[in-house]
Amino acid sequence: MELARIASPAVRRRGSRCSAVVIITALVAALRMGVTFTVMPATAAGESSRRSAAFLATGFFTAAPGVARAEEATKTAESTQQYTVAETFTVNFPSGWPIVQKNKQGFFVQPDKKESSEILSAAGKVVRYKTLQEGNGDVKDLSVRTADKMSGGEGKVVGYKAITVAGIEAYEIEVKNSILHEKWLVSLVPKGNDFFFCNVVVRTTPERWDQRKEAFDQILASFAPMRA
Repeated sequence: MELARIASPAVRRRGSRCSAVVIITALVAALRMGVTFTVMPATAAGESSRRSAAFLATGFFTAAPGVARAEEATKTAESTQQYTVAETFTVNFPSGWPIVQKNKQGFFVQPDKKESSEILSAAGKVVRYKTLQEGNGDVKDLSVRTADKMSGGEGKVVGYKAITVAGIEAYEIEVKNSILHEKWLVSLVPKGNDFFFCNVVVRTTPERWDQRKEAFDQILASFAPMRA
């Protein structure tokens, strides 16, 4: 099992118990699910110490299939900037949403530094398996395991489906609990002789979800695999 080095988001109302910065060696959800996750950039200690919520969690963005994806991608509520991730896929984020941490495999985006639970991410890494089923199981099981192990407490599955993006298989998953609402898109992108496990994740608090939903949907719909 490939494990990610990431951090998980905490909630302000959890108080002093969540005030310290904790960098964990693997995604909490992945540790007990037997799921393969790509490596994500760690949080900078200096930056994190200024945040009231200390944990950053990783997840994966969802995407709308087919025409719905195309329609979302063409909406232009605000200007966007395209990023190439791990030389494997591109994704667009609103121009005013800064990258707060990055490495060669991916990055974190934090739209509003006052909202420490609102952390978005994108990453990719070479893996040994050749299908999502082989490396991660089916989309239903992955969704349930992910909801069970959400940061902030057990959550529930809002929705899931197996889709194709530009002819490449992908899973879309949406989960939430009382602390976080997340959407994931995970895909296995072939490039040359390698397969890259790619993910994009959007998340915020349940209270802010409706406010961010349109922008999140546009980000997810912009996911575009690159083939050599």
